Amino acid sequence: MKSDAAIEQYFNQYLPGFLGQPLIKNLMSLSAAFWIDIVDQACWSLVIEKGILTEVTQGPQAGAFGFRTDPETFLAVAGNTLSPQKSFFTGKTKISGNFYEALRTATALEEFFQSYPYPPKAMEG
Repeated sequence: MKSDAAIEQYFNQYLPGFLGQPLIKNLMSLSAAFWIDIVDQACWSLVIEKGILTEVTQGPQAGAFGFRTDPETFLAVAGNTLSPQKSFFTGKTKISGNFYEALRTATALEEFFQSYPYPPKAMEG
């Protein structure tokens, strides 16, 4: 699967499967609205309220902060082969807006990527 198709599938099919439920255990403290901008593709905005994913929308940047990265880096992070922090420190992911909240959210989401790496094994092949 090409990276653009894989990313479309992630935001339009895979991630919406988590709407309305806690992303990970003990994450009730996380509430954030942010965007993920994939270079040369699209931008998606996400809203997490008390640890529960409530919105995934494609379109203009919305939220207090955002992440901008290339398709390969995003898929590596979503697939749990690259940590979000390492993608920042190597310059592959840029943060805009509230830097502290962005790092805090990325740290929490790292646990989500570890628990639910993309693509799920059942989707491969």
